[in-house]
Amino acid sequence: MRYYFDTEVGYENDIKFSRSLDPRHYKIITIQYQPLDDSGCPLSNLRILKEWESSEEKIIKEFANFITPKKTWDFIPVGYNVIFDLGFFKARAEKYGMDYDEWMIYHRVPIIDLKHICIGMNGFNFLDSGLDKFCNKPRDGFLVPEWYLNKEYAKIIDYIRGENEAFICFYQKLREKLPRFRVENKFYNY
Repeated sequence: MRYYFDTEVGYENDIKFSRSLDPRHYKIITIQYQPLDDSGCPLSNLRILKEWESSEEKIIKEFANFITPKKTWDFIPVGYNVIFDLGFFKARAEKYGMDYDEWMIYHRVPIIDLKHICIGMNGFNFLDSGLDKFCNKPRDGFLVPEWYLNKEYAKIIDYIRGENEAFICFYQKLREKLPRFRVENKFYNY
């Protein structure tokens, strides 16, 4: 089943680091997911696991039930830059004794990642190919670590909900229009 999937990160030890988001200095503060139907419509409410309500270890262990080698097709992450989120999850899970095989995370988990579509829609240029350039995604995601540091959790939740809504809308449009683009352009002898 397809699931909208994303994470947010914050400073691990109340120490500000560069914006490179290295898992040695940042931790996962939220994991959000939502089942989607074949047209990209949500099947239920967005679920947000919050580190500040329990711990990073607990939300990682709870979410780990979705990322398992025996059930790879039961959870198909749909998002923007999904490899980042899965890689960050893998790195942070190791801190709690959960060893994910690199091959499984990067090659066996089936993903739908809109990052590459956005790069293509941007003339195959990386600059200005962020999700916020293609939908109404809030641009203030870089503030999430600061909000976390200042315990401004409501701002983080508002950001997450806005990003989720914008992503779902964009994803639904792509699901509708890309197959027609293929037919109209006679790709693959369609």
